[in-house]
Amino acid sequence: MSVIPNSVDNIFTFVLTNGTFNIIAEYGVMAVAMKLTAGTATFIGSLKLGSQSSTAIPLAVNDPITISQNQAIDVLTIDATAGTVQIICRRA
Repeated sequence: MSVIPNSVDNIFTFVLTNGTFNIIAEYGVMAVAMKLTAGTATFIGSLKLGSQSSTAIPLAVNDPITISQNQAIDVLTIDATAGTVQIICRRA
């Protein structure tokens, strides 16, 4: 298993500025919290339901969102190419 950069035990913290961050199943992330602190940013999953593909959802400044599930999150992309997002992840 790959280790998430800058992780300590099972909690990972990161400030994403003007870039993208991908969470894949190999990281073992079971929950992620995101908070946009400046600019604009979106997040998007990769799941397709029937003929409907996932679409990007914008983050709102200072309005945190948490995504969690009972297995590793596979392919969640946070796009902050024009903003800053605080990210906290929990591994199993």
